[in-house]
Amino acid sequence: MFGLDPFSRPVAVAEILLLLSLAAFIGWLLGRLVLNGRINALQADIAQKESELEDCRRRKASKPVAPLQPVRPTPPPVDKPAALPVVDPIAAPPVVPVMAAPVLDVPVEIAPVVAVSDVPTANVTPVAPPSTAGNSEDAVLNRIAARASEINFDRIGRATAADADDLKDIVGVGPFLERKLHSLGIYTFRQVANFTKEDIDKVNEIIEFFPGRIERDNWVSQSQAFYERKYGSRA
Repeated sequence: MFGLDPFSRPVAVAEILLLLSLAAFIGWLLGRLVLNGRINALQADIAQKESELEDCRRRKASKPVAPLQPVRPTPPPVDKPAALPVVDPIAAPPVVPVMAAPVLDVPVEIAPVVAVSDVPTANVTPVAPPSTAGNSEDAVLNRIAARASEINFDRIGRATAADADDLKDIVGVGPFLERKLHSLGIYTFRQVANFTKEDIDKVNEIIEFFPGRIERDNWVSQSQAFYERKYGSRA
């Protein structure tokens, strides 16, 4: 090659290095072309996606968005205690079959017939169903009302039933939970909007609600928005 002696060791080494360099250059060049092709394809895909996204934004901006309606959770079904059978104290006792006596040839005296009305009946007291007074709604509301003095009404404000807002508009507040808040003295959006972290923890405990649920449902921000929408000013 190039008039050099191919059997010379230095010449052979130089030729090998030259061929390796040439092969490396060709590989780099091919890799560069493939990489550029992929980069161009990705850039084209990005430009297409950006164009589609911009079209979606324009279509969304041109359509009016309906206000979201609060989703009220469905209260879980309450299992009613099964009614126990009531024993009628006047009912006749069950009839027990009696084996027939053998017939004898001796005379037998017949006992006088006794009327059924002359037989004394046992006084059977009906069994009452188990008492659930401790878990009834009235018992729960009375238990909550007894702890109303633990709420700092100087901070959140005071209200009466005449000032009541529809607290069920707050996501996470159902009819029974609203009655719990009323029994505690909380009737308005303004009071809930003024809750601090201490008030949230105390109310959550007293109304026997799921721990941390008031914060997760964001009652304070919801009540502030409802108050501003209804009265046009901040609570």
